[in-house]
Amino acid sequence: MQTKITFIHAADLHLDSQMEGLTAAHPTMKSRLQESTFQSLKKLVQSAIDNKVDFILLAGDIFDSNRQSLKALVALREACRELQKHRIEVYIQYGNHDFTGKQPIMSYPDNVHIFKTEKVETFLYKKNGEPAAAIHGFSYTTRHIKSRKVQDYKAKGAGIYQIGMLHGSIATGGAADIYAPFSIDELKRAGFDYWALGHIHKRETLSEQPPIVYPGNIQGRHRKETGEKGCYLVELMGQSCSLTFVPLQDLRFEEVAFDIEEGSALYEVEKTLMDLCHKWEKAFGAAVLHVTFQGLAHQLIGWEQEDRLEELLDIVNEQQHSLGSQLVLASYSVQSSLEVKPEQLVARSDFTAALLTAAYHPDEMRKSLDELMRNRQFRKIKQSYSDVELQEMLEEAKQLLLLSLLEVE
Repeated sequence: MQTKITFIHAADLHLDSQMEGLTAAHPTMKSRLQESTFQSLKKLVQSAIDNKVDFILLAGDIFDSNRQSLKALVALREACRELQKHRIEVYIQYGNHDFTGKQPIMSYPDNVHIFKTEKVETFLYKKNGEPAAAIHGFSYTTRHIKSRKVQDYKAKGAGIYQIGMLHGSIATGGAADIYAPFSIDELKRAGFDYWALGHIHKRETLSEQPPIVYPGNIQGRHRKETGEKGCYLVELMGQSCSLTFVPLQDLRFEEVAFDIEEGSALYEVEKTLMDLCHKWEKAFGAAVLHVTFQGLAHQLIGWEQEDRLEELLDIVNEQQHSLGSQLVLASYSVQSSLEVKPEQLVARSDFTAALLTAAYHPDEMRKSLDELMRNRQFRKIKQSYSDVELQEMLEEAKQLLLLSLLEVE
């Protein structure tokens, strides 16, 4: 009978990653968030020690870049040294972000086993001197791998667990298949006991038998990576597998909405927002929030044009900081509504119809943006914003256009 093994499956640590969308965050919280990936790594190590695991699997993108900062390299080395004291082995593969290229790989303690090339290799894990698991994997040496690597995973050793580490994504059959594409059926046919996946930052189990698992990343990096982040504590015993999610994030990202009543004064909004912060901190703990202000366009957009909403966030964040809160309102967007719909305005004049068609028709909007992209200055400005932020700006511009048309009409 196969002996029981316990291990941690983590991926996408992105150590020392630059965090996005912290426009209104208090400097103290900005600093904490920038350190958050390192804090999550410390929690991962402590969880491994507390649970007395046999080994840790790090399934790619341990670093955020193929040119790692010295700080990130040293943090991982020290983490591995701490694990070595507790006889915990570490198996590492590099992904599309931290591909090895021609960079020298740092020297790690003897408990660390690294897949160094794009050729699928195998490490034999021994427990109490006896072979217990064959751990298979490869590393990216370039940013993209278009070939299907699954066919190169072959079971080795009789009567022991077969574990595959794979940093990649499900094949779509299109041009996006550049991250070691695979199908779930392919993984199942390999006959392995566990597939430790990496690359996708959202936690997901693709199959329960055999377990094919994405643990997600260990710390959110921007507002679209919401919720708890962490790793899986895995126990294999014969044909059975137990999976326990372990939260590791130092701060979590969340998106919240705040509906502002018509006619509210700013001081009333500030008081309500402070009350909501107390509620949100109870729900989320230490968190970085993106607030969507909802309400009538003439009020919200007016406040935004006067920088009142940004000032509101600054004031609330200062108060939260003075209260010792671990919550920060890092960014905001406006979702406003009009009493008049665009289609009602279209009927009022030919000029209005032409203007709104240009603004709301995707092809016309694309043509306008293509013209702007020819401008070097615009291209430089565009690079400083995420796709989400750019889309929000477009929506806000449409609202401003509608408001202007209403005033003209």
